[in-house]
Parts: sequence; structure tokens; C-alpha cells
Amino acid sequence: MGARMHIPRTSRLGLPTYTGERAFLDGPECRVVRAFVVGLILLLHWLPAGRVLAAAPSFTPDDPASAAEFARDLSRLEEQRDWWTLAALMHPDSAAVVPESAVTGWYESEFAGKETAELTVTAVTPEPWTWPVSGRTYMESVTVSYIQPYWIEGVRSDLPGEIHLVHDGERWGWFFGGSQAFLHDQIARYAPGFVPSGIGGLIDPTVLQDPDRIARFPDPMEAELDAWWAGQFAAAGREYAPPHGVVSFDGAIDTACGRVDADVETAFYCVLDHSIYYSASFRAIVEQNIGDFGWAVVIAHEWGHHIQAQLGMDFGLRSSAPGKGSALHWESQADCLAGAYTDVAEFNGWLEPGDVDEALLMTGLSGDAEDAAATAAAHGTGDDRLRAFTRGYEDGLPACDLGL
Repeated sequence: MGARMHIPRTSRLGLPTYTGERAFLDGPECRVVRAFVVGLILLLHWLPAGRVLAAAPSFTPDDPASAAEFARDLSRLEEQRDWWTLAALMHPDSAAVVPESAVTGWYESEFAGKETAELTVTAVTPEPWTWPVSGRTYMESVTVSYIQPYWIEGVRSDLPGEIHLVHDGERWGWFFGGSQAFLHDQIARYAPGFVPSGIGGLIDPTVLQDPDRIARFPDPMEAELDAWWAGQFAAAGREYAPPHGVVSFDGAIDTACGRVDADVETAFYCVLDHSIYYSASFRAIVEQNIGDFGWAVVIAHEWGHHIQAQLGMDFGLRSSAPGKGSALHWESQADCLAGAYTDVAEFNGWLEPGDVDEALLMTGLSGDAEDAAATAAAHGTGDDRLRAFTRGYEDGLPACDLGL
């Protein structure tokens, strides 16, 4: 899963052959090793502090008084019509994809001709909650149920409601928007041109329906990758050019990087024609033995090499020496970018249960043998690759040191 640089076969910088992994994944011993690796990965995946599916809260569920008081604070801000402070009190995950102007614009419209006062809390329930906008589940959220008074043209109505709060380790936070459609509508009305950032980044579903994108990338996963990277470049004020294609091959074919054989090669990026190539039989092995998102992370890694090339990184200067510019550096960064994409996919609700574990399993199984670590085509051991992937998944694109 690397970038292919020069036509001479000895200098191609993909996974050297993947022959060992192909035989391994196709063989009965895969079941034993998979069981061990899955157990190890699940342990690594769930134990680290700071994130499971979301930020780890610092509150204890048997002491909900502060959550109730935070809900009352929010209603007092509504009474004062202090929309900007309300926006500033969103949970960081909400703030990452919701511009303050969308919040203040909605409040200004919703409360035109309407007044309110402090709410009365009727129940505080610690329970898991999923934000419909992102599909992310917060295992230790608190639901605050309440009655809030409203006056419209002097007529009072006491309306029941509930708000879901999550602690970010420092304070409580609330979430704006009950669906992606609602949020996109508010952004279009009050923050046109806004490009989400932060953890992952919310992708407008309409960008996935672009005819040119569909024609180039009929696979929805590839279209999602392309849409996300286009958004990241736009946010950075940089021009983005997608890969020329993601090409499946059987048997032997000629590419700008030379002739390749599906029985030997697996997946690689060719910088000479800006295309990603993969063996159809290898994809089938991965999807059958690991899963469809196990395959997605392979393509996300290769897409990372395209991004590196587009940003002017010269793979031709790669060496076996450690540090920036080494093979291991570029490959580790591509693993990190694949992890950041996985975070995006999870945030946008594109993943199914178990997909993250498939990504981790594929990444771990793709590591080099110990004696390959110093070669010019090194990707890192399974542990190295898992650390790089997890860095991107946990902390997003900024953790990958891309300079974008």
C-alpha cells in the first residue's frame, strides 16, 4: 500500500509484493492469528483514555445536579436573547461542524415574536445518546427533561422538552441540530460557504451527488473520500485535484509506473499518472476475510499518497534512513491519513458496527516483518502502523503533520 515511483521494478515503492499477506489471508492459519489480533486490537481500541466513540466525560452519573443547572443556564441565556453565548457553549464536537452564525441565525428567527424564561427541570437521566447529525454515540450522556414557558403575543404556553448534554472533560456542552438535513439547511441560510473542520468534518450529502464525482468514482466510499479531501483543501485555500482514477485490474496490465501482475501486486499509487491501482482478487480476499471497511482503509491509505504527491512531497527522495523523507515517514503519514478518514466516516454516519475494528485489523496485518523495517519500501511493523492509524483516528487530520 505505497506510492509507486519509478518504472524499474526494484524502485517501486508499494507494499513490496503483499504476497505473504495474500497467502496468509487466504490460508486457514488466518483464523487463529485473526482471533489474537482482534483481541489485541479491541484492547488497544477501547482502553486508552480520551476517546471511545466520543470524548470521555469527567462527571459521575450519580451526581447530575450540574447538568440540570447547565440546562437552566441555557434557558436563562435564551431569556436574555444571548444567542452568541449559547453558540459558544456547544459541545466541541458540535462546534467543529456548526458555525456560530447558523446557531444565532436560527435562534433569531425562531424567537422572533417569542419570549421565554427559566425552565423547570423534571428529570435528569444518565443514558447513552446518539447525535443524529453525526451518528456518534456518547455512552455517558445525560438527558435533561424539562418544562419551559413561552409567550407569543402575550399568551403563555408551558411546553415539555429535553436536551442531551455531554461533558468534554472541562464543562458540559449541548448539540445543535436533530438531523443532517436540518443542519445543512441552517448552514445554507446563515453561513453559506462554511467548510466544517475539527474532528472529522461534516460532509454535505449533496456534494456526493455531483455528476462529475459520480462518473469518476462510482464507488460511494471513493466518492466520500474525494468529497472530504476536496473540503479540506478548500478550507486551506488550496486547489484540489482528485486522483485520475481508482483502477481495478486482473492479470497483467501496463501502467505509467510499469507492467504489473495481479498475482504479485496488491494496491499502489502511481505518481506518474496520479492513479490508484488494485488487484481485484486481492480486494476479494480482504473483503471476504476482514470486511468491506478493511478494504476501504487500503484505498484511504493510497489516497493519502495522492495527497502527499499533490502537496509536492517528493517520494523520489525517499531513503531507508529514519526521519522525515524516509519511506517509513511517508507510509506512517498515509496510515495516519487513513485513520483521519475513518474518523470522518464515523462522524458522518457512514460506518456500520465493527467497521473501525476491520480498519484496525487490516492495518495491523499489513505491517512489515521485523527485517524489512530498514528497507526503502518499509511501511512499519503492525504495531507501528496501528499507532499511526490510531493517531489520525483519535486526533484527526492535524495529528498527521500534513501541513494542509
